[in-house]
Amino acid sequence: MKETIGMRALSMLLAALLVSGTIVPAVSADCVKNPPGKTGTNDGCTLDQELSLELIQPGSVTMSSVVEVDKKLLHGVAIPSDWKEIPAKQLKPTEEDWAFVRELIRGLPDDDRKQFENTVRSTFEGEASLSEEEEKEILLRLSYLLVEATEGDPIGPKWAGSPGHWHFSGTAGENLGYVSSVHNATLRDYSGWADVHREEPIGIVPPLTLNRHSWVYIWDVPLPGDNLGPYSCEYYMDTAKSDFANYDSDSAYISLGKGLHYIEDLGCPFHTSSVVGQAHHLDYEEWVGSNWGDLFEDATDVDTYYIITDPSEDAKEFAAWSHQYLEPICTIMNYDPDWRTNTNLINYTRILVSETEKMTMGMVIYSTKTESPDTAGSSSVPITDYQTSYAHINDVACSDSMLFTILIDHTYIADLDIWLGWKEEAWDEYAEYQIWDNQGGSADHLALSVRAENFATIHDWQLRVVDTYEGDEGEISEFALYIG
Repeated sequence: MKETIGMRALSMLLAALLVSGTIVPAVSADCVKNPPGKTGTNDGCTLDQELSLELIQPGSVTMSSVVEVDKKLLHGVAIPSDWKEIPAKQLKPTEEDWAFVRELIRGLPDDDRKQFENTVRSTFEGEASLSEEEEKEILLRLSYLLVEATEGDPIGPKWAGSPGHWHFSGTAGENLGYVSSVHNATLRDYSGWADVHREEPIGIVPPLTLNRHSWVYIWDVPLPGDNLGPYSCEYYMDTAKSDFANYDSDSAYISLGKGLHYIEDLGCPFHTSSVVGQAHHLDYEEWVGSNWGDLFEDATDVDTYYIITDPSEDAKEFAAWSHQYLEPICTIMNYDPDWRTNTNLINYTRILVSETEKMTMGMVIYSTKTESPDTAGSSSVPITDYQTSYAHINDVACSDSMLFTILIDHTYIADLDIWLGWKEEAWDEYAEYQIWDNQGGSADHLALSVRAENFATIHDWQLRVVDTYEGDEGEISEFALYIG
């Protein structure tokens, strides 16, 4: 009985709000707003609308009017197809690299040191003389030494020095605009976690091995702990998805914070080789860190992200793209005594930073986005004359901060009434709010961004589209939710 009364009260409140409230669309100057009667012709433009909905308290819903926001959902683009076409180029260790290896093992007795170097050299030349187990033991030891030498003492978050991972992860959330301040702080807090948990993720990293956050398979001789970066990234992205599916947004963002580190590392070319260039690894990252604010921070201000469909495979492609910069960077650092001010080195690094940010944002989108099965993939929902069309997102984890994207193709969008509905499990009907009311004239594309605040207990959502006039039809092409 109380439930029925509550629903009636909610319906009355919504009705009052809908009567009193108005929605003013943000209309492009190029779009024609035709009067009733549909006298205009289709003008082929897109209208963008942003709306903010806020649940004030249980049983009481208040809707704000259209608001201006600083951040919109940025544009997703496919990973460049030419990344797959970058030729695999195997780089052989230089004398500078071997000198670095000798420095790593200088504490060993002379005979052990000589055997160690000879074994490593012969392995890289494909002429190993030791047994497989003996060779593995020496390479495992080398892997440990390289991690210690290239990640600092103590081992800590690097890439671009201490601002690097912290900045990459936090800026990803800021650029996307829908991640709450609390969850964005989580991304920053866990940005360096992977560097001090080299044994993780358990099940991906073999026992007695350190995760080097790398992908070197097609270009180099992998050491124990190499080639785990893409799989580590995927593990935590999928863990985040699982956390969201279990209605646990807080844990999901912890998993995201852990996993973003690996894709960020693969944007550094030194994480795409085992021995080649490692003499410069630490110096390079410390140089980037010390010049972050002056030279590189603004390179993370990007307006697109890469669409991620398979985290591990996409991470491998990213590593292949990043790897092409290893040789030119090492050449500059080997032969230019003023490499710290080298213009080419600065430009290479700015490109690497920007592309790393786009991949980081793509991973956030991959884990936080839930699509309606009605419009996912190649599916869409038809919109026909005088009919009502629906799309649903059910059983989804929600947060205090969310963003919906709604994309509609229709030959005359002023024909449309559009309602966003939500309900708790115990409710028989959806509570709704009208987000489009026959605006837009003859434009034929509609892109709606709806920000929803304080709906953390709502797990079922509905989009209802009513075509109120004859002669024009279309489809709901996307109904998606981003959990912030």
